[in-house]
Amino acid sequence: MKRLATAVLVLFALPSCDSGGKEYVKSMEDFAEKVCACKDTACATKASQEQADWLQKNAATAAKLDAKDAEKVTAAGTKMADCMTKLATGGK
Repeated sequence: MKRLATAVLVLFALPSCDSGGKEYVKSMEDFAEKVCACKDTACATKASQEQADWLQKNAATAAKLDAKDAEKVTAAGTKMADCMTKLATGGK
């Protein structure tokens, strides 16, 4: 009976556990802000490389994102790409 009670508690606790999505989203948003704060392409390239290294280390977390967090990550990536494009085209 004690094992059953423990199993039930674990099953109810699982959905409330964060699979790292909030931290992952925050990091992606931080990378976007970092790139958007750059004044030249060298800075943006360096920030993008940092992001690429971070993404590689955190690929397992990315695979576990729920749809809402994945949408936020996509928005951060779009923002980052827009800022990179503005830098590369002289703000046009």
